[in-house]
Amino acid sequence: MRLPPGTSGLPLVGETLSFIGDIFTFIEKRTAAHGHVFRSHILGTPTVFISGPQVVEKWLDETLIQREGAFPAPIQELFGGPGILPLMDGAAHHARKKIVLAGFSREALATYLPVLQGLIEALLAKWAAQGPAKVLDDLKLLAIRGICTNVLGAGEAEIAQLVADYQFVFRAFTALPIKLPGTPFKKGLQARDQILATYRRFVEEHQKAPGSDGLSRILAAAAPDGTRITPAQAALELHHVVLAGYIVYAELAATLQQLAQTPALRQQAAAEVRAQSPRGPITPAQLRQMPFLLQMVNEIKRTTPNVPVSFGRARIAFELSGYDIPAGWNVMMAVVEHNFDGIFTEPRKFDPDRFSLERAEEKRHPHAFAPQGAGAMEGHKCAGYDYSTVFMQVFAVALLRDFEWELPPQDLSLRYSLIPPEQKSGLLVQLRKR
Repeated sequence: MRLPPGTSGLPLVGETLSFIGDIFTFIEKRTAAHGHVFRSHILGTPTVFISGPQVVEKWLDETLIQREGAFPAPIQELFGGPGILPLMDGAAHHARKKIVLAGFSREALATYLPVLQGLIEALLAKWAAQGPAKVLDDLKLLAIRGICTNVLGAGEAEIAQLVADYQFVFRAFTALPIKLPGTPFKKGLQARDQILATYRRFVEEHQKAPGSDGLSRILAAAAPDGTRITPAQAALELHHVVLAGYIVYAELAATLQQLAQTPALRQQAAAEVRAQSPRGPITPAQLRQMPFLLQMVNEIKRTTPNVPVSFGRARIAFELSGYDIPAGWNVMMAVVEHNFDGIFTEPRKFDPDRFSLERAEEKRHPHAFAPQGAGAMEGHKCAGYDYSTVFMQVFAVALLRDFEWELPPQDLSLRYSLIPPEQKSGLLVQLRKR
């Protein structure tokens, strides 16, 4: 067999310690050394890492790649078990995806906008009143508050508890999977149990008294064969949705940073906002009339590291880019390296105009742009893709409408040992009302 280039590392542990210490740098260095297909041995399993549009068709081919059993056991535990969308295949996956997408339809997103706008404007007013402050923790709270209000209809006390619990879960993702009392991983599992108990209670309440939030829409939706999601399945998917959606805070932070550091970008985006949505409620129609805003959001999605990999497993042995991939090996799509592929012009440069109608670099290949998964929305692309886009658009509009801001001197380099990576300074911002 012609295996991909790479190494299996040390006996038993492989390259696990290097991997979990800094997943992003681990992948970046090995991609630079070996190319867009390389092998390793992590978390007890031989693993192939892939990136680039040229490998996506096989990555999406369910006869070659399965999602069931693809998560390393510790990660699967933190997600609550195997019965969630990222770990489903075939008809079962398509049926579940249709149901979950009901919570993120165009109609649903339109009803979420006023709540998002209110939460964002309240946070920006708070920042303006308090003077220079580190804002990352507030952005994390905003991300969970937005999702939990829109999707769950949750109140402030419930959201505060969920935020506290999720801090333990996220720390556990980059901790050694040791279940001894007091360890970060054990605390993460305990927090996961509390979160799932909360979601089961929400599901029960929504079954008795449906509303217009995302959970009500999901519970009311049916698969093509008429089946509906069960309460236990709904609780797991809510946990998955919040885990996936939480990372939008890193993209909101990148929005603040890019607009502050690039005056021309800020001026162009602000001019479009003043022309299309100078005041009042932000509407879907207004957002559709701001193409440069969407270009900027897409470029922030492309360039902001959020999650390092998407998970798959080789269902059968197959050939990829001239290499043999054995059956049973994990196959991980390296998300960040994929979006920095050479199909883009100067791929590591921040350049929203690459998404303009004139350049349209994302159309150079059907899978060139895949910040939240490749392929169709009905496939394994993130169900919250459009929700995160709207969240970022509304944040940028509210910011550009009424505020000026700058970033005082600070260390803006990213701490890559975290998922998603964060500015080492905590992102210190001086915001004031225009």
